[in-house]
Amino acid sequence: MNYLVIVRNLFNDMFIFFNGKEAIGLETLQDVYQEEPLFLAFISDLPEALKVPYNDVMKECYGFYKQYCSRELTEDDWDHIVAGIQEFNSKWKNVWCRKLILALLELLEREEKERKADAEGETPEEYAKEQRVPNAA
Repeated sequence: MNYLVIVRNLFNDMFIFFNGKEAIGLETLQDVYQEEPLFLAFISDLPEALKVPYNDVMKECYGFYKQYCSRELTEDDWDHIVAGIQEFNSKWKNVWCRKLILALLELLEREEKERKADAEGETPEEYAKEQRVPNAA
């Protein structure tokens, strides 16, 4: 599954929610995104979001995700992802920011497992079990 559409829509909705450009309720967002970990990261620790320039953080997170999503990732890519997350966490030093970037990392990992499982003709769960990889979903 390509998660870019979900991520793009969620970031757009959260920009609207945080900036009050249109009326969008939290219950409406819950109905749409339900238990999506990225959504839960967005709404957790909201007081922490107020301590940072949340629009800048969201733009940076989205740009980071777009750089790596929807394609096969190499070992070098994963090294860059880890380094990028460490740099991001050092820059922001905020629990809300950390939860957002880690939720995006989980999506990249989920995407990678699904891509590899498809290549093997298996479900992501079967692939994870064979590879002894913890199921992120």
